[in-house]
Amino acid sequence: MNRTVLTFDGVARGLAEYGDPHGRPVVLHHGLLGDAGLPAVWDTLAREAAVRLIAVDRPGYGSSDPVPMAAVGDWTAHLLPVLDACGVGAFDVLGISAGAPYAYALAAGLPERVRRVWVLSGLPYVPDGSVRGRYPEEAEPVWTFYREAPEAEVVARLAGAAERMAEVFAGSPAVLASLPGLAAHGWRGPATEVRLQTRPWGFAPGDVAQPVRLWHAPADQEVPFPAAEATAALFPAGRLTEQVAPDHIPSEETLSELFAELRAASL
Repeated sequence: MNRTVLTFDGVARGLAEYGDPHGRPVVLHHGLLGDAGLPAVWDTLAREAAVRLIAVDRPGYGSSDPVPMAAVGDWTAHLLPVLDACGVGAFDVLGISAGAPYAYALAAGLPERVRRVWVLSGLPYVPDGSVRGRYPEEAEPVWTFYREAPEAEVVARLAGAAERMAEVFAGSPAVLASLPGLAAHGWRGPATEVRLQTRPWGFAPGDVAQPVRLWHAPADQEVPFPAAEATAALFPAGRLTEQVAPDHIPSEETLSELFAELRAASL
């Protein structure tokens, strides 16, 4: 892993690179709790698949400064200087959980550069009430709170849940390692993201013309499989595969499938 901090107009952007530095560029988007730090297996699989995996800390995560964002689609403009600094031309995008909308945003905003979209346990298109309705009924008040509450209240709720988060993700060292960084930024990273999730993203799934390859576990307790199915159906070229392991965290089997397909796409 090679971690770097780049600064553009006084704003820091953190990133980490894995795999083959001369391989197929793939820009990875971490989940709601996370950052550019990944388990060692990612580096190994990326290297074997001849993939240059570039993970970027989104605003308010890791080494990246918080910045205002009005919509998920704003991410494209924030990322372009990073891509240019890394010498990336055409590339693939990969989204994990809450990182999925940002992968879609790049595909919609840069159709001439983004080749394919890969998604693991992705957040569904929750601005659409019919998709959101596939969550349990008790989830709707939570979505409403995140959409309508002042940012300070959202920050306070996340900060108050920090101890519980550490317990829930005790088995995920990468997530645990990200929590101090989120706290150091005052939880503004995830607070911004949960507020943007149910608001208009600035583009529609139908704007993503590239192939979209998704994996999702039917027993996922965080993101209901029917919501993932409904989202996959919105993409002109979407394909969803059931992940066997019953967990929101992508399994090593799924990671192996992902990198095998990435390698095949490079040939």
